[in-house]
Amino acid sequence: MERWQARKGLEGSNPSASANKMTKIILSKILIVGDAGRGKSTLASKLSQKLGIQNYSTDDFYYEVKFSKVRNRQESVDKISKIYPGEKWIVEGTTEYLLEAGLHSADIIIHLKYKKILTQWAFLIKRYFQRDNDTITGVLHLMRHVLYKKYGLGYRKGKRTPSILIHPYKHKVITLSSFKEINDFIESL
Repeated sequence: MERWQARKGLEGSNPSASANKMTKIILSKILIVGDAGRGKSTLASKLSQKLGIQNYSTDDFYYEVKFSKVRNRQESVDKISKIYPGEKWIVEGTTEYLLEAGLHSADIIIHLKYKKILTQWAFLIKRYFQRDNDTITGVLHLMRHVLYKKYGLGYRKGKRTPSILIHPYKHKVITLSSFKEINDFIESL
């Protein structure tokens, strides 16, 4: 299941039809992973509203005070570990150690990714101009971080990329790479 559209099931069927077939069976434990700025929080919110399932962000477990004070790692893991045994949940985020326990428990893993790093950077810059609390220094640091994370460079050298993290679970991964694919997926539910 490398790409959502590749999950056609039958030659020539449309992606929405296969998504309908798949989602009717297994949409109760949803893990959304992916690139920064790809729309994980937005998708989680839309799925939550449409399916009536509580959604959570790994940021809420990672930070004690949002975007400023990081919570103790073990405390974060303990808190999110209470979510994963539940019957229904949607969890979105990028923090690897908070996603790991959910990978096994999830019925479906939605991987949101940009096809090209330049597209991702352009979106992050555009988002900078739309937010009041972002700084140019913060955006440049984030751009460097996503480059390192996506390709395993710099301080991320030798660490797992998101694609490597989810690879053992590829049988339950849907990859969406454009806003159209994301919207088509939501519409198909």
